[in-house]
Amino acid sequence: MGLFVFISGQGHRNRCSTAGALAFTLALAPLLIGLSGCDLSGVATSSVEHGVALQGQVRGGQQPVNGASIHLYAAGSAGVGAGAIDLLAPNIVNTDASGDFNITGDYVCPTATTQVYLVARGGNPGLVSGENNSALAMMAALGNCGGLTNSTNIVVNEATTVASAWALSQFMSAGAIVGSTSTNTTGLNNAFAVANNLVDTSTGLAPGSALPNGAVTESTKLYTLADVLAPCVNSNGGAACTPLFAAATTSQGVPTNTLDAALNIVRNPAANVSAVFNAGAPQGPFQPVLSTKPNDWTISITYGGCTPACGGLNLPGSLAIDSGGNVVVANYFGGVISKFSPAGVPASATGFPGLGLSQSYGITIDGSDNAWVTNEQSVTAANNHHSGSISEFSSAGVELSGYGFTGGGVYYPLAAAADSTGVIWVADYGSSAATLLADDGSAISGSGGYGASTLPFTTAVAIDASHNAWFAVQAGAVRVTPAGAVSSYSCCTEPAGIAIDLAGNVWVADYSASAVVELSRTGSVAHRVTVLGGNAGPQGVAIDGAGNVWVSNYRGNALVELAGSTATILSPSQGYGLGAPLNEPFGLAVDASGNLWLSNAGGNTLTQIVGLASPIKTPLLGPPVQP
Repeated sequence: MGLFVFISGQGHRNRCSTAGALAFTLALAPLLIGLSGCDLSGVATSSVEHGVALQGQVRGGQQPVNGASIHLYAAGSAGVGAGAIDLLAPNIVNTDASGDFNITGDYVCPTATTQVYLVARGGNPGLVSGENNSALAMMAALGNCGGLTNSTNIVVNEATTVASAWALSQFMSAGAIVGSTSTNTTGLNNAFAVANNLVDTSTGLAPGSALPNGAVTESTKLYTLADVLAPCVNSNGGAACTPLFAAATTSQGVPTNTLDAALNIVRNPAANVSAVFNAGAPQGPFQPVLSTKPNDWTISITYGGCTPACGGLNLPGSLAIDSGGNVVVANYFGGVISKFSPAGVPASATGFPGLGLSQSYGITIDGSDNAWVTNEQSVTAANNHHSGSISEFSSAGVELSGYGFTGGGVYYPLAAAADSTGVIWVADYGSSAATLLADDGSAISGSGGYGASTLPFTTAVAIDASHNAWFAVQAGAVRVTPAGAVSSYSCCTEPAGIAIDLAGNVWVADYSASAVVELSRTGSVAHRVTVLGGNAGPQGVAIDGAGNVWVSNYRGNALVELAGSTATILSPSQGYGLGAPLNEPFGLAVDASGNLWLSNAGGNTLTQIVGLASPIKTPLLGPPVQP
């Protein structure tokens, strides 16, 4: 966003042209040129948006908070959790005795698409006159500054605070500072949209009014967390806050306000679960709530649960995420691919059909946001079924490949991976070989593919930083260079998914052994970890921006996290996601907002675990990198 200077004036101000501020502006001219949203004449440019009048209420539970200070922040773009600007400063807006506030519109949005959020600090939540709760800090994530209107009403309460902290956890630092890097504004924008799926900021109730048809949120868990914050919010900030702050204490320290406590909980969702649960009031202001403590404090949204299946989901397999955060899914049945927005809205109610789609398992997205889909069976113009093909679709869902590409040794393909060089690698289960295609679908790997019969029953593929492809094969892994040289490594029983971290380590989901195996870049076994007590059926593997490893477990209906540096299991013994309707989770991917997406093969749905992982740049083209 750059530097933006606000100068006090009278009435509805244009801070760029206020005459009384001219001398001060000229003194700062070297810093302002090209950054401030004003041209050299002092006239406002199109890079800023004048604010509108807003109104709302601050509630502690269901009662008003008097004298809370209101701050309207623009999220920063100078770094993660940095650079947020209070658009109302230096003016002071406080709530009245009814907890109501009014913002006159005397502020300027840096741009129409700048993400904004409201924070309420302090105030008297129904105590004796003169009391102030300095530990009270609550938040409501609003969205595009240009989307605010004079009719916008905003409720700030414990529920909006939980939704904001969970959705924006990867972009927030202590003190309610939200920001992203300049290269990940898309991830930040999408995170705000998810927050508004969790809660309606016009009412302060869950779920949000923007939640797509058929989607299901864990609103009961969200309300439970809201009730955990409520005793501290509705107090003088003293002893009533002790249970919350103790339960939310992490290695980073003890929180001193309710918003920072919420942020600590979402970042450590498996820590002090009982203590967090017990910090809530037995009959809190938000209902219904969980009757017993949960397995963890993750929050999920599951999309596609409408009838008929939303977006064409029909035994969904692998999924991939494009540069805009859209989720594209291969379906084994139905002859369509599905596409969902970052907020779970289907791009097509019935999916995007393709002439070549048949028994589709795998999918990858290239650098142009085109999707490449593997078809175990292929279809010809004569409606004959053959031994597989690769279909290519544009970002608009238009099939670019006709009946599909079949060169390069394609034979019952199950998986594909796009490289940053533009080539597409394909795992050929039927011929136990690797196919390499150019970005126009033409064959690079020859008529029989690379390594024919030396990649036994290959099921998955990932790309390393040297543009080599690593394949999960029966009993191990195989590395294939772009020139076709093959190296084989033993490691496993029945590998399913595979992923490569930025250090070059290879992570394999060993399905039948219910284990995750780490290979060094040279192919030697570094770690072998049994997950979910040996009844997991690990399938999908994904690496996040911090290098941690995430595994979807087809039989265990749970998500497992491992530390990438030590292979230590970080998730609870039963995994994450027990509160989500996971149903034979197959595909797995991380987006640029830090959400984890899983395809539920047994439920024809997609589950989004909100804000749990470190964001990565999408689409995935080789090892994951931070956006």
